[in-house]
Amino acid sequence: MKTITPLIILLLFLLIGCSEPEKPTVTLYLAMQRGDIEQIERHIAWGTDMNQLDRDGHAPLHVAVRKGRIAITRLLIKEGVDVNIKDTKGHTAMYHAVFTANPRIADLLLEAGANLDATALLLEIVQQGIKEREAIRYLVNHGANLEVRDSNGDTPLLIAIRKGNHKLAKHLVNFGANVTVTDAGGKTALEIAKSLDLSDIALLLRRNGAT
Repeated sequence: MKTITPLIILLLFLLIGCSEPEKPTVTLYLAMQRGDIEQIERHIAWGTDMNQLDRDGHAPLHVAVRKGRIAITRLLIKEGVDVNIKDTKGHTAMYHAVFTANPRIADLLLEAGANLDATALLLEIVQQGIKEREAIRYLVNHGANLEVRDSNGDTPLLIAIRKGNHKLAKHLVNFGANVTVTDAGGKTALEIAKSLDLSDIALLLRRNGAT
């Protein structure tokens, strides 16, 4: 049997050493903020917890979704991160995807098993005054109830009117919200708009059948 020479042994050690992934040179927080996929991959290879919340209260997936980074979102999903993990405010990655009106990322999350309560999320983003048409469209296309009532008895359209949010009200009407709806006290959407001196919203309502 031929003996293994010292040179061969050295080469074997070099090959083994080359196969080991390089250590990350920046923190995971900084890598996520920069969108540095190479550094993120190093963190994954070295066993960094990819579900940990950062100093802003977000998991890596939340950051990737909020910044619209599809490639990094795919990478994190492939590595098996918790797609339903919540940030310190109780929001999931799906919330952030809809909040930033990014249907492509929202679809990726859904395919990976993310939860989506379209009606509850519609009510939440309307209460926050979100005006993005694609956010409303996405939720409606996934079964959101446009006539859901909040704790005050207001539908999303009534909430938008009370906030004087003409753009949001327009989107809701265009997607089929009931313009003749009344609040808990019996006041119609048009009466509320008039009482708040919202002539642009009142005109929108009348043009779509409110009397």
